[in-house]
Amino acid sequence: MKRYILLGLMAVALAVETQCFASPQNNGFSPQNVEVEGKVNDTKVQVGKPFTLDLSLKVPYGWFVEWNDFAIDTLSEQIDIIKRGNVERTADADSNVIVKQQLTLMTFDTGRIQLPAVGLTYAQSFDDPMRLQAFTEPIDLYATTMVVDTLQPYKPIVEPIAAPIQMKEVFPWLLAVLLLALAVFGVWYWRKHRKTKVDAEGNIIRGPVIPPYDKAVGDLKRLREEKMWQSGKVKEYFSSLTDIAREYIEGQFGVNAVEMTTDDILNEIKPLHFKKETYDKLKDTMEIADLVKFAKYSATTFESDTALTSMTEFVNESYAYYQEQQAKQAAENEANKVKEEVKDV
Repeated sequence: MKRYILLGLMAVALAVETQCFASPQNNGFSPQNVEVEGKVNDTKVQVGKPFTLDLSLKVPYGWFVEWNDFAIDTLSEQIDIIKRGNVERTADADSNVIVKQQLTLMTFDTGRIQLPAVGLTYAQSFDDPMRLQAFTEPIDLYATTMVVDTLQPYKPIVEPIAAPIQMKEVFPWLLAVLLLALAVFGVWYWRKHRKTKVDAEGNIIRGPVIPPYDKAVGDLKRLREEKMWQSGKVKEYFSSLTDIAREYIEGQFGVNAVEMTTDDILNEIKPLHFKKETYDKLKDTMEIADLVKFAKYSATTFESDTALTSMTEFVNESYAYYQEQQAKQAAENEANKVKEEVKDV
């Protein structure tokens, strides 16, 4: 009984296997419909000299060819791919599709080498999940070095051949020279046509320099008239206010206030010994301005209006103090001069 069961199972398996192998043929599939070829012009090649391999795959019309893109640069350890030709598709008289490509190869080994079989993938259609491969025949090659005729006399080394200069090499230099010429011309034109006055000796006559105090007073007056903070430009208003103060302090007292922070400015003007009330007016105004500019502080209407008044009073009071100190210094210098003259007598 067991023997009959075993024979029955073997018969079923054989029938299934036969059906699997026969089904492609029933759909028109036959390996004889596919032709693959790999061909070289000569089996004798030279080391370091390119040679070509012509690949072709012929399949029936409507079949799909998934061509090898030869992503790597070698066919084997002995053979390198140095150039890939275009993939060409043509048809023959029997409506077969022929796909071709030429590979340029090179070897650096000598003696007998083998060009390996190359697999090309195809299927009965693009949607067919079963991909098949057809392989070219391996080709035996013989690689030799360049033959040197020792009987010929030695020839001198060929000097480097001067390659013709191309426009793409010269263009960057021409562009650089053109830009330099334009820059030189621009400087010359600006200096020639700028609105300056010179005297008979060629010296530039400069316009009157506005004293720092007068400039600050004028700028503060214009800032009040512009009403910037009333129109919502609070940050711009405080920036202009502190810029006026910095320029005034730098021009009047020689402190590099334009490049300093608020704390640095306040420390630098302490030796000037302003009255505390005068010093505090500058300090309070500068600190509120910093909050508005850097901390997004919303100054009140009172603070915005008071800031301009305080800065104006600081400019007036500091300048008056400066005038007093200058007068005292002048009086002391005059007194010392008289003393020296009396001593000499």
